[in-house]
Parts: sequence; structure tokens; C-alpha cells
Amino acid sequence: MKKRKDGCMSTSISAVNAGSSAAGEAVQKKSTLSSSTQNELEALGITATDGMTESEARQKIAQAKAEQNAQNGEQQGNSSESEILADAKTLAAQVGVPVSGDADVSEILDDIGAELEMLLEEAENNPAILSQLSSFLSQLTNLDDQYDSLQSAQSGMYNAMNMVSTNNKIALGLT
Repeated sequence: MKKRKDGCMSTSISAVNAGSSAAGEAVQKKSTLSSSTQNELEALGITATDGMTESEARQKIAQAKAEQNAQNGEQQGNSSESEILADAKTLAAQVGVPVSGDADVSEILDDIGAELEMLLEEAENNPAILSQLSSFLSQLTNLDDQYDSLQSAQSGMYNAMNMVSTNNKIALGLT
């Protein structure tokens, strides 16, 4: 406190400056994240903490997105796999292949393929039968491609989740 000429006391401006510079540093710390990173964090429901670096924020974003993709992929994967299973059972019934209740898609597709090979050998040169078998082979190939694509997508999802897990372990110093 300083005494002015009129006898009144005044507070030092340096104390006010010190307080505002401390507030400025706190704001500066929090704003080290780019605006796009801050927007992504907010969109994913993640709160930015003081002192969070851009790489830490990016890692949290990647982890949240991987979790979302895993949940979405699981839901889509289950329906897609069940659709492929239903289509495979339908094709098996058309071809005349018996299907057990607990058979999975790959078993059914293998059985259909084996049956179609046998039917092709028996068909000789009958154009009507060959045309029908060609249609069945086309459907089988389509189902097989869909199933391979589904398996590849699931594998990619699990690999991404494993990568996020490894990054988290490294960040936490657990490895």
C-alpha cells in the first residue's frame, strides 16, 4: 500500500499485474491444444485437462474413436454375420446340403462348395443343370467374398484396439 498525496492509501498495481499474469498462464496452458483437437474432444465428450499436450489429446481421441468403432463394428458385424449365415443356409437348402444347427458360416460354405463340385462332375454337358450350378457358384462366391470381407474388417478392428492398448501401456509406463 502506498500513501497518495491526498492522504488516501492505494494498492499497488504490481499486485494486480501479478494476478492477471498468473491467470494468463493458466489460460495459456489450457489453450495449447489446437482448436480442431479441442472440438474433437468436446464432440467425443472428453474434457481437456490443464496441461494436456496435443499428443495426449490425440491419443485420447484415438482411443475413444476405437471404442466407438468397436461397438459399432460389433453391432454391424453381428448382423452382417447373421445375414451371411442366413443366406448360406438358404443356398445350402437350394443345393441340397444338410446344415446342422450349430454350423458356422465357413463350414456351411465349405459344404456347399464340395456339393457343387460333385454336382458339376455329374452334370456332364447338360446346359440346364450347368446353368443352375453356375448360378449357385456365383452365389457361393459372393457369400464367400462377403464373409472374407467381414473377417478382414473384424481383424482390422481388433488390431486397432490392440494398438491403442499398447500405446496406453507405453504412455502409462507399464511396458
